[in-house]
Amino acid sequence: MKSKYLALIISGSLVIATSVTLLVIYLPDNDVPEPEFTWFPDNSTFFEDYVKVPYMTPMRDGVKLATNVYIPRDINEALPVIFVRTPYGKDMMWTFLSGYVLRDFILVLQDFRGFFGSEGEKGMPFFTEQTDGHDSLLWISEQQWCNVIGTWGPSALGIAQYMMAPNAPGSLVCQLPMVATTDTYTAAFRGGQLRYELLVPWMDGNNYPADNLDLLKEHEMLDDFWSGGRIVNNYSDINAASLHLGGFYDIFCQDTINAFMAYQYQGGTSALGNAKLIMGPWVHGMATVPTGEITFPYQNLGILFKAGDALFEKWLKNNSTLWDQLPTVAFYLMSSTKFNPDTNGNGWFQSDKWPLDTVIQELFFYNNLSLLPAASSSLSNQLNFIYDPNSPVPTIGGGNLNIAAGAYDQQSLEERDDVLVFSTPILTEPISVVGQIEVSLFISSNYTDTDFTVKLTDVYPDNTSMLITDTILRVRNRESVSSWDFMTPGNIYNINIPFDSTAYHFNEGHQLRIDISSSNYPRFEVNPNTGDGLWDNDTTLTANNTVYTNSVYASKISLPSVNLGDLIPFSFDDVTAEQNFSFVVVHSKTTTKLSYIASPFVAVALVRINRGKSSKIDFL
Repeated sequence: MKSKYLALIISGSLVIATSVTLLVIYLPDNDVPEPEFTWFPDNSTFFEDYVKVPYMTPMRDGVKLATNVYIPRDINEALPVIFVRTPYGKDMMWTFLSGYVLRDFILVLQDFRGFFGSEGEKGMPFFTEQTDGHDSLLWISEQQWCNVIGTWGPSALGIAQYMMAPNAPGSLVCQLPMVATTDTYTAAFRGGQLRYELLVPWMDGNNYPADNLDLLKEHEMLDDFWSGGRIVNNYSDINAASLHLGGFYDIFCQDTINAFMAYQYQGGTSALGNAKLIMGPWVHGMATVPTGEITFPYQNLGILFKAGDALFEKWLKNNSTLWDQLPTVAFYLMSSTKFNPDTNGNGWFQSDKWPLDTVIQELFFYNNLSLLPAASSSLSNQLNFIYDPNSPVPTIGGGNLNIAAGAYDQQSLEERDDVLVFSTPILTEPISVVGQIEVSLFISSNYTDTDFTVKLTDVYPDNTSMLITDTILRVRNRESVSSWDFMTPGNIYNINIPFDSTAYHFNEGHQLRIDISSSNYPRFEVNPNTGDGLWDNDTTLTANNTVYTNSVYASKISLPSVNLGDLIPFSFDDVTAEQNFSFVVVHSKTTTKLSYIASPFVAVALVRINRGKSSKIDFL
């Protein structure tokens, strides 16, 4: 089963490579004279504007990690450090981040243990990032060129930031994690079920030992094994200001929001109240356009530059010009782009907190496949469908990593016999949903275990059924992901399934729709209905699954609704700075500054360089 999707693997390095603006560095051929001061090590390489110093940084167990330090040539005092740890190659990160060195930051780039130039073995992903992160921070703090430290990075780089945050040395004062998680268990499992397309291809593509997949089998329940890769019990030990960036179609959507709330409301003294959150209409690539089948307008992609500058200028250089102009929370309220050109959705809004103050709007499931605001008066309504693990519902869009992600039309799946499709009447008034949705289902099955999947879609006037968010629960994990509680066939159970948070405006003339089934593959592993552990089954069973829709067992969805008129708009165009921050492309005796024209996560700046000058800059 694993090999079936190897052809779909996008290497982890490409996830980052396509997520960040490419700044092409042309290095001069001629020798550059060394600076007058002489405290750089003998293995330093001197360039026109900076000095590169390679180290093999020792960890507490004797393993040495490959670390490159980039320092401005004219340094005459300790400077603030931007520290990045990566499994995707420190040299590639230099290509992306070189501009910071020309703005009087020191850049420290380090390969993860077991990756590229670093020594050591690859264990379970991210389980050594806390200790290696602490040891590296301590080493940086001891260097004469270090003043204070901030960290940067998306995805795996962001997870590394989170892991090193609790009990970090006091020199760590700020962090910029993007599209990341503080909990590797939730990265691996959702509702007890394996997030197959996220984890297995990523581990295969990054050459993790096959034995690690066996560890997933041994620890599919949350137990102490996972403590090395989660910090959810240690937020009070974090003392860094932070800016968290995420996307509503990202693989770590809810994890990013949870991390912000943890730093902001549960963090230590320096973290508490010093966190900000930006949530856009993005997939894991951040600001990738389109988002599936929708190109959301007015995304103001330059914020991804301004956000980093706001954090680092404030907490590393004590310049609060940008930071003070950013709200505590900025979020993009998504909506359809067809049929409603004058909608008030598809723009940015701000809040001083998350979650927002909302009114819970309940919609109940009916046997005629309606969604209505009052429960059915019937005593016996129920709907059945047959779930065959050998013919799972295929994944089309959603919060994916290695396959197509984002908003996609679900009509072709809604025609299947194993998908229950519930819809509201055509809306006469719009509904704005901001926050975390929950579905409460009364269900039964003819077997001791099965899955239930749920999708929320926006149905357009032309019947397009556009995916907003989706989720899953393995029923044996209905009480806890730390234990199994098998069903008695035929008994009725109430299961509560949370979605990731979203911010979506359903226009009048549209419908809300809920699709219920028992599979969504390869986004999630297929449940064989046998009750066996992960990959332990030697057969599959075809389940007869039931959803109850009557007055006694009233299945429903709870929507956190807001009044659109009460939301406060926000424009990143109004965020200005006293100086024009810019990334820089360095080449022979010429410095070409790229101002905030394109996002570092979406546009590729291709600099075509003739010796000594830049002939053309294209923004794609």
